[in-house]
Amino acid sequence: MVGGTMIDILVLRGAAAVGRYRLPAWLLRLLLLAPVAIVLLLGAAVAVAYHLHQDNIALTDRAAALRQEIDAAGEGLLRLENLERTLRSKDMTELETLLGSYNPDNPGWWKPRVEERKEPVAASPGETRERPDLSKLLARVDANQAGVDNLKVKFDNRRLTVGFDLSNVTPQTGLVGKVEAGLVGNDGSFWPLKAEKDELSFQIQRFKQISASLPLPAKIEARDVYGLRLVIVDPAGKPVFAQVYPVQKD
Repeated sequence: MVGGTMIDILVLRGAAAVGRYRLPAWLLRLLLLAPVAIVLLLGAAVAVAYHLHQDNIALTDRAAALRQEIDAAGEGLLRLENLERTLRSKDMTELETLLGSYNPDNPGWWKPRVEERKEPVAASPGETRERPDLSKLLARVDANQAGVDNLKVKFDNRRLTVGFDLSNVTPQTGLVGKVEAGLVGNDGSFWPLKAEKDELSFQIQRFKQISASLPLPAKIEARDVYGLRLVIVDPAGKPVFAQVYPVQKD
């Protein structure tokens, strides 16, 4: 078959005569290759059709998206036209309705947000207290006329017991006046103390032991106190001695 140019084909059909056919070699090759070529062409056609179908779907989706964008743009343009018409008409009710329609879940979205203001709580008269100047409150005064020694302070049942030795620095002249006491808080507050008796007035030549039991102001606890401020004033009310003594709270 390889060397010849003609191929003999014998056909046997029962008792009938043998049929003999002679075909060229190229025709036989063509008949054998034709199905393969047809299958390849069919596969190529299917692949082309699939790609065309995918492209068609993509174009359809793109066209739908563009259509939605055009519709949205048209709707926005229509709202702008309505807004312009409303602004020209100066109808505030219609304008508020139109603006609210842009966000149905929150119709008042366009209104400025007003923050709630909390009213300050007024302090009760007992709590109203001006905070003193710490530079003056803690300032030490010593006119070299009086001295304080052996100070003892004790908190006992809502009272403050104070005891100390008051000495006259210049015994050639008498020392007359009174002692003013007050508590200095941890936060810089100041609470004046008042004696129920005349326990803090004095008139001495050399020294005197001062002892007083002073009631504590309302709502003041020992833990709130930093120290005791003692001020010795002369009869004219001028301080001749002042000092803050830290208080130990046992």
